[in-house]
Amino acid sequence: LTSSVVHSIPSLNGPTGLITIPTAESLKYKEFNVGFDYMANEYKDNDLWKYKFNIGTFKSWELGIVGGKEPSEGVYLNAKYYLLSDNSRYPLSVAIGSENLSSKSETSVYMVASKKFQEGFDAHFGFKAIFADTELDPTIMFGLEYFVNDEWSIMGDIDGQSQTYMFNIGTAYHVTNHFILKGAVVDVFGEQPEGSFYTFGMTYSKFI
Repeated sequence: LTSSVVHSIPSLNGPTGLITIPTAESLKYKEFNVGFDYMANEYKDNDLWKYKFNIGTFKSWELGIVGGKEPSEGVYLNAKYYLLSDNSRYPLSVAIGSENLSSKSETSVYMVASKKFQEGFDAHFGFKAIFADTELDPTIMFGLEYFVNDEWSIMGDIDGQSQTYMFNIGTAYHVTNHFILKGAVVDVFGEQPEGSFYTFGMTYSKFI
């Protein structure tokens, strides 16, 4: 089993990734995806929705935007540069990037590595620094994805902010080669003040 036969999907924050973290997987030249996510809050008075669009451009760049009810500042810009990938059967990939480039207080930079393993597993590990007001907030990122078959994957990732980490679990199902449905529980243990979110989304991916 391998993830190479399916399209990459955007994370909740926009860039190609798992649930909330970006991965070193990047859209190919002239490949794009557009997605929508509805995020139901456990307190039922803070539901959110997001839309996102990413496109693979020349020289290994992935550029994108994310907007909606969140982020509250308007539309954010994202950029990812695909550094390298070896040519082995189970390659290691590395990417650097930035999320929320147009934000006044939530811009972040990251480096992430992704590795494919036998039996359908992908692992992702990286570091992120958030420029929050006048402070620098460094965190780590980690995620796993297991491909049950060519259409269905189960994933989990760990992300953080202000030295508080949250654990997320989710799943993605490729209805067709271009249309993907996904769902997740964000912040399973309610570590953030907003509590847990239950997300439902869809993505359409294709080459121009």
